[in-house]
Amino acid sequence: MEISLLSSTQKYAASALFALALHHSQLHQTRPTTRLLSLEEEPIGEGASNSSTISVSDFPHLWIHDNSGLLLPVFRFMEVEDQAWEGLKETAGVSTQARHHVGSFMTLLSETNDEVSSGIREKELALLKAVDATMLSMESSLVLSEDSDKNCDYETHCRQRCAYPDTTTATDPNGRIPRTAPNISNNEDVDGSGFRFFEKPIEEGKLLSEERKLTVLYELLSSCVADYVTDGGSKGYDARHRVALRLLATWLNVKWTKMEAMEIIVACNLIVRLKNEDAEQFGKIKNDKWKQAGIIGASALTGGSLVALTGAAGAGLAGSRTVIRIEDLDEFEFIQTGLYHNQGRLAVGILISGIAFEEEDFLRPWENYNDNLERYVLKWESKNLIALNAGITEWITSKVASNLLQGGAMLTVLSTLLAEEPLPAALLAASDLIDSAWAIAVDRSDKAGKLLAELLISGLQGHRPVTLIGFSLGARVILKCLQCLAETQGDNAGLVERVILLGAPIPIKDEKWEDARKVFLIAFKL
Repeated sequence: MEISLLSSTQKYAASALFALALHHSQLHQTRPTTRLLSLEEEPIGEGASNSSTISVSDFPHLWIHDNSGLLLPVFRFMEVEDQAWEGLKETAGVSTQARHHVGSFMTLLSETNDEVSSGIREKELALLKAVDATMLSMESSLVLSEDSDKNCDYETHCRQRCAYPDTTTATDPNGRIPRTAPNISNNEDVDGSGFRFFEKPIEEGKLLSEERKLTVLYELLSSCVADYVTDGGSKGYDARHRVALRLLATWLNVKWTKMEAMEIIVACNLIVRLKNEDAEQFGKIKNDKWKQAGIIGASALTGGSLVALTGAAGAGLAGSRTVIRIEDLDEFEFIQTGLYHNQGRLAVGILISGIAFEEEDFLRPWENYNDNLERYVLKWESKNLIALNAGITEWITSKVASNLLQGGAMLTVLSTLLAEEPLPAALLAASDLIDSAWAIAVDRSDKAGKLLAELLISGLQGHRPVTLIGFSLGARVILKCLQCLAETQGDNAGLVERVILLGAPIPIKDEKWEDARKVFLIAFKL
C-alpha cells in the first residue's frame, strides 16, 4: 500500500492503538501466571484511578522504549509527526486508564470526513474483498486431505502401542480411536488461533466498519514488516509486533485468520515487487550468500521487507537439510511439512517429536496438524531416541515389569524416571536396560536445544516469528533453546512468538523457567 488510505488523524490514532497493544501484551508476557483483567473489564470514569503513571524514558526494558526499536519505525512509516512521538509513548506506558485511551482512539478512527474521495472507499472495499478471497483459499487448503484415514490409523497405532495392555479403549466400527477436541472455552480463545488469550473486543470497536478495521490493521502490518535498519541491523517481522497485532485485532473483534490473510497479501506483494523491479539482480545472488546471511538476499535491493521472507530460492531452514554434526550431536535436520512453503507465510512453525519407535515417528505425528504457518519438523538424534524407546518397550514387556506395573505403560516408566523419589527396587534392578539410553537422550536434547537457539539467532528462519511445539524430549529441546536465547547477549525476545510443551520431562525445580519465559510471548502447556 504505497499511498495510505487513512487521514493524518487516523494514522495517529492507529499508531497510538498499536503502542497501547504493544505495551499491554508485554504485561501478559511478564506476568504469565497472573489472571489479568482484559481491557473491556477494566473500570473507566469515576471507578478508575489516574494516580499510577510511568515515564518511558526511565524504563529502557519496555517494548515501547526507543531502546527496543519496535515502536519508532511504526511511527515513521505511519507518518506520525516527530513531536507527537513522546506523547504517544507516555500514553501507551500509563498503567491505568488504558481502556479509556483505547476507546478514545477507536472513536477517532471511526470518524469520517465528507471530503474523503470515493476512490479511497473503493480501495478499502477492495482490500476487504481481497482478504475474504484469501481466507476462502486458506480454508479450502485446511480441509482434511485424502490421507485422513491413514493419519487416523497411525494415531490409533501409536495409542495402542503406548497404552495399558489391560485397559480397553473405545473404538469406532473401523477399530480406530475417536478423536476428542481440547476443552478450551470460547471466552479464552477469542482470536481464533487455538491459543488461550484473555482479552475481549472493545465496545467502541463497533463504531468502525469492517473495511476500516482491516485498513488500519493492514497499514500497521505493513509498517511492521517494512524494511528498516537499526544499529543491530535489519530486524524483519518481530514476534512482539505480531503479538501486538493479535491483541489489537482482538480489541477490534477481527478474527486472527483475517490477519493471516493480510500477511499473505503483504508477502505476495513484496514478492511480486521483487520479481518486477529486481529480476536481473535477483538472479545473480548466490544461494550460499543467502545462507550465510540467514535472510533473503535481495531484501536490501528493494524498499519492501523481504528480510521477513525465506525459501524463495532454497534458502532458510529447508536449505540446512544436510546432517549437522556439532560436539556430540549426530543428527539435526529440518524437514518441510504442510502446504505453505514458498507461499508468502510470515510466520514459521517448528515441530519437535520426543518419542520415536521408528523413523516415521518424527514426521507422522504432525502431518494432520493444520494451521497457517510455514511448518518444519525437526528430526534429531533418531537412533538414540529409537534405542531409548526400544529399551523401555523391552522392559515393559518383560515379566518383571508386567507384575510390577500390572500392565503399565511407557509414560508410567518415564514419570518414574523423572520422579525425585528413589526408584522402586524392581525398577532399579531392570533400569540398566534404559538408564544409559535415557542419559544419552537427555544430553542430546539439551545440545539440540542449544543448536536450535543458535540457528534462530542467525535468522535461518528468515527473521519471522516462530512457534515452537514439542512433546516429551522434544519439549525439553524447546526449553533448552529458550534458556539459551535468554542467556545469549542481544535482543532475542522477538524471535519466538508462541510455545507449546506437551508432556515435557522437565522438573519444576532447578530449571530456569523464568529466564526462558522472557524470550517468548504466548505459552500453552499440556
